[in-house]
Parts: sequence; structure tokens; C-alpha cells
Amino acid sequence: MLDQNTFTETIREVSEIIRTASEPLSREEILSYFHKMELNEKQQEMVLEYLLKPEAGEDSQAEAESETAEAIENGAVSRSAESKADEELPDSRALQMYMEELEGLSVCAQEELQQLYEALLGGDETVIGKISESWMGRILEQARKLSVAPEDFSDVVQEGNMAFFMKLSELCGSGAKANRGLSAVYVEKELIQTVEAAMKAYIQEVTGAGDVENAVVGKVTLVGEARKYLMEKNGQEPSLRELAQYTRMSESELKDMLDLIRKAEERAKAR
Repeated sequence: MLDQNTFTETIREVSEIIRTASEPLSREEILSYFHKMELNEKQQEMVLEYLLKPEAGEDSQAEAESETAEAIENGAVSRSAESKADEELPDSRALQMYMEELEGLSVCAQEELQQLYEALLGGDETVIGKISESWMGRILEQARKLSVAPEDFSDVVQEGNMAFFMKLSELCGSGAKANRGLSAVYVEKELIQTVEAAMKAYIQEVTGAGDVENAVVGKVTLVGEARKYLMEKNGQEPSLRELAQYTRMSESELKDMLDLIRKAEERAKAR
């Protein structure tokens, strides 16, 4: 099974190599960076298709914008893409290309999509393309639900797509291999959770949001341990001043930490 973190990091690195290389890389040169991952033929083609999408220049970007506007006016875009086109999106070449690609896609009805999921579980790699096409708009929509800085939006969408690709590869044939009754509902749930988790993880990485949460958890743990130690030492509940002296935290901050601890204890008792 592919390691998602290693694969994602390799995709980023190779993408940067391709972007900055003085001469175009061949297919063989690109795949050489993934040789230790033992990708199958279908996975290799998907990697190449993903990495070899041409960069949009100013002319092609302007053309894409014009075509997008015309398609919306004529009602030619898919329902998902059209609803999102009316709202303001961050301006980037990559996103314009993504939107342009959405225009020509036919999104599968839910019933057909469930049949494709069943085929995927059975090991049919040919359905991966159709499933991916039906999910492109959904991945974009998922990114829009999150709090993302405009300059990071395209990267968040890219993270969602990479995680989606990884999960599709993992799910392909998993029903037969596991010899258990995996369903189309299971596939849908796994894809949704995977895309959302990858996007949130990237946002935390670039904003440091996870560091703040971890710091709070660390302080709550520290106060809890200090409280327990002082209770055992003195035989009674420590005062706020005693805790402040022991932990070197302010009394106001300690009040917040103790409030969190008490709420957690109350929830534990209620279970």
C-alpha cells in the first residue's frame, strides 16, 4: 500500500522540479522519482496526467476566462461548476485551468456513481477516470467550505485531489481482497473523509493552527497533573494561588484551564 505522506511530498517535489527545469522532463524521468512506490500502470498514467498538465500562460488564461463566461451565459457548464462560478474565486492560473476542465465534464448521476463504486471495489481500474471527473467539482466545493486564504486556495484543492487519487488507488480491488461486503456507501464515505482530512491537514500546516490547539491541550494536561500532584502532597484541593506558583501560569489562565478540566470530568461522569 502506498504511503500517502510520502506520495504527496514526492508529487510536490516533482511538480516543482518540472516547473523549474530548463528542459522538459520525459515520462521516464518523472516516473523514476516514484520507482520505489511500485505504482501499477494505471497509477503511473494518472501521475503523469496530473503532473504534465500544461501551465496556463496569459493568453490561454484570458481565453479560459472568456470561454468560461460564455459557457455560463449559454448554460453550458455543469450544475456544480455553474453555481460556483457566480461566486468569487481566488484568481490563479491553476484554478482557471481547473474551472475550464470542469466545463467539459459530464457528472454521473448518483445511481451510476454507486455502480462505478461497486466496480472499483471489485478491482475495475477503468472506472477511476469517470469517478474522478464526477468528483472534481465536489472537491472544489469542499475547499470552498473551509477557511482558506486566497493565496492557498489552489494548493488546498490540489491536496484534496492528490488525497482523492491515493484513496481511489487504495480502494480499487479492496472489496475482493478483503473478502468482505464493502458497499458503495462505504466508498463515498471514505472519499469524503479523505478529501476533507487532507485539506484540513494542509491548512493547519501552512497556518500553524494545529500548533495553537496542541499548546492548549499541553497546558490542560500540565494543570491536571499539577492539580493531582498537589492534592496527593497536601491532602486537599490546591488553591488557585498554589497552582499558579507551581505551574508558573497566571491565575486568569489557570481559571480557563480548570474550567476545561471540570467540563471534561463532568462529560466523563455523564457517560
